[in-house]
Amino acid sequence: MIRFSLTYTDFQRFQKLVAYRFQRQKGALSLQFGMRVLIWLCIGIACATYARLFREWPEISGPLTVIGVAGALALILAAIQPQLSQALLRKHLLLSNGAFLSPQVISFNSDGLRVETQRGKTETPWSGFLDRDEDDTNYYLFIDAMQAVIVPRAALGDQLAQFVQFTRNITRQ
Repeated sequence: MIRFSLTYTDFQRFQKLVAYRFQRQKGALSLQFGMRVLIWLCIGIACATYARLFREWPEISGPLTVIGVAGALALILAAIQPQLSQALLRKHLLLSNGAFLSPQVISFNSDGLRVETQRGKTETPWSGFLDRDEDDTNYYLFIDAMQAVIVPRAALGDQLAQFVQFTRNITRQ
């Protein structure tokens, strides 16, 4: 039995890994890039129109200034929104007594992996994992595109070689 607890940092690493895997998918990056180009094109057109109005009708410069400040503030907020969203997710979705942050016990054999938390037990055969990935800190055994069992390398200790042997046949995309 292997005992460990995951941290907020593990959650951040997992979010980054899922985002990277999404970007690697064929077509997903081009769609995302196309949307960003379209957004910035619309912002450019709006700014050019704003500048033209400001230049051609100086008598309405007061209301245009208010619109310009509001637009600049909206752009700043839109730029920092993803980071704020992730911080809020970590703060409100990861409960200290929830399954992710609470102490976990895993055990594995040639049949599969068993995970126990204070919230319950899960047994998954090795064939039930759709994909696997790893970084320098954790192994990620995916059961869905955005859901995985996270196993810290450090927690595996002397069972690391056996874990790698059991998981090496899980399809890597």
